[in-house]
Amino acid sequence: MRITFIIDHYAHAQGGTENQLEKMILGLSNRFDIELISLRPSEWLATRGLDLGCRVSVFQVDNFRRAYTYRNFFRMTGHLRTTKPDVVHTFFPVANIIGVFAARLAGVRAIVSSRRDYGEWMSRRYLRMTRLANRFVSRIVTNSNQVKRLTERVERVPAEKIVVIYNGIPVDSFQRGAPADELKQSLPIPAGKKVVGLIANYRPMKRHETFVLAANEIAQERDDIDFLLVGCDSVPGEPKKAIQQMVASLGISRRVHFAHANGNVLDFLSILDVGVNCSEGEGLSNAIMEYMAAEIPCVVSNSGGNPDLITDNVNGYTFNVGDHHALARNILRIIDDESARRRFVSSAKEKLRNEMSLEAMVGNFDRFYRFTVKNGVRDAGAPN
Repeated sequence: MRITFIIDHYAHAQGGTENQLEKMILGLSNRFDIELISLRPSEWLATRGLDLGCRVSVFQVDNFRRAYTYRNFFRMTGHLRTTKPDVVHTFFPVANIIGVFAARLAGVRAIVSSRRDYGEWMSRRYLRMTRLANRFVSRIVTNSNQVKRLTERVERVPAEKIVVIYNGIPVDSFQRGAPADELKQSLPIPAGKKVVGLIANYRPMKRHETFVLAANEIAQERDDIDFLLVGCDSVPGEPKKAIQQMVASLGISRRVHFAHANGNVLDFLSILDVGVNCSEGEGLSNAIMEYMAAEIPCVVSNSGGNPDLITDNVNGYTFNVGDHHALARNILRIIDDESARRRFVSSAKEKLRNEMSLEAMVGNFDRFYRFTVKNGVRDAGAPN
């Protein structure tokens, strides 16, 4: 069976979608004949593309004011007509439109598109074109139940056409070793202090300000807890600088520390006592999954795909988006209750292994592709 993935861009393997797609390709490459098509060239693909273990093609379709975009669209359509993939699966906004149209024109029988976030970026024009492209897809895959519900409502897609397949994570790779004491000292976080961390790049939907306000509330009450923000700017406007200024204005700069992982996320996980996510409308947070795999108890907002990961008082605590008072209370509860921490991390690890391990994700996509090719669009009851 031949599967072609089409993605807007593939600049590195660290982004959420690119990271998951790399895991899919590596996991499925011994089962299917796989090709990756990118709609934009990148240095990473040029130098590291072979590491993916599949054929890689680039058809630059990224500027609709330029003639080359239209030439490359028809070149890509011809390429698909020649290679005859059994499944075309698209990722990111442009591919979910342009890739779907190209696959349809090429006569591909099974066309799948993806939704992996809350669509806060989607303009009316994108929505109109996405709804049009949706007429030609066999299935839409989402990575959480909340994203599925959003796709039903906003894009007017029947529920039976949407399949939820959770992200996968190599659970054992995040087993925590001894705390990275040198890292802790370099931040600097005093020895003996508990560390509450938020690992997230800076953009509005991540709601870093909620974390800072909770940190300020706790700092007024306790002196045994410090706070760590790990990430970099991912949108224009220097949002990280704005958060640093907020910390300074509150007078808690000595208690709140900033860092960028630079590929050593395991070191940061090793020093966390509590992992936090404050996002509004995130699809399925890889950071929360990493907390769970590293046996770090979690306090997360009850928004987006977070409830698919953390159930309140079962494997962590949840709070309403923006409620920094509730976040502060839950952080203190989890720090002060050792039995709850043990119960949460055990339950979270079990859930991850059963539903969101790398093996589970690869197996789910294997069955999904085979089912979709066999049934086409005639039977929308694809297995979840």
